[in-house]
Amino acid sequence: MDDIQTLFSGRHRITMHFRGDVGPASPYSLLLAENIPDLAGKTVVDLGTGSGILAVVASLQGATKVYLLDTYNKAISLALENGERNGVRDRLVHLPIGATMLPLPAGEKIDFIISNPAQLPLPHQAQENNPFYAGPDGRSMIDALVREAPMKLSPFGHVLMTHNSLANLRKTLDMLKSNGMQPRILAEAAIAFRPFIDRAWLDKLGGEAEGLYSVRDGIPYETLYVVDVTPTEHRTAVAIDVAAKSSATSVQGT
Repeated sequence: MDDIQTLFSGRHRITMHFRGDVGPASPYSLLLAENIPDLAGKTVVDLGTGSGILAVVASLQGATKVYLLDTYNKAISLALENGERNGVRDRLVHLPIGATMLPLPAGEKIDFIISNPAQLPLPHQAQENNPFYAGPDGRSMIDALVREAPMKLSPFGHVLMTHNSLANLRKTLDMLKSNGMQPRILAEAAIAFRPFIDRAWLDKLGGEAEGLYSVRDGIPYETLYVVDVTPTEHRTAVAIDVAAKSSATSVQGT
């Protein structure tokens, strides 16, 4: 039998079903969903689809096509069902796994990549299809996304992603900039450690001293961020456009 979760994201009331090892929307996905902008007319990839919560919200926010991408076929099936339940099934397209992180059809560029990537540092994978595990440093999926995104985005495209402190946000921000991308923090939240977080392993990676987590009143916390990433030339073009409009307004007022 399915578990059912009713969620509210912005003005949208969403009903999501979950079953087996495709579980309820996490605090990560919910924070990201709250920051999905108006996507009218946009094409989107939901990387690491899971139950489909982000794909559903993206569709309700106006995206005309949302590619579902997940290594777990049961997750794709459930995401499509959840799309049907929320009236957006016709906008969802299963994108089969390929040789790259983002195996889009040849020549296609995308407007938005939305992702809550696996990003939990653990010494080893405890179970198959673990939605959190991403290598010992928690970065395997993040690093692949950062490397590939610039080649798959349209000129004015965005990557909208979660990133926790556990997987070393500072390293990702530096990597993005070196790959011609400009990151911006849209939101953040402190979350007390959950049982599956291995604090001893994090300490071997540098722990609190490296900013992987913080401790308040004896309780360890991770910090969760929502990061908006655009090509550097996009930000430059927007800045020039704003400056030109400001200049024109000044001239008109004199």
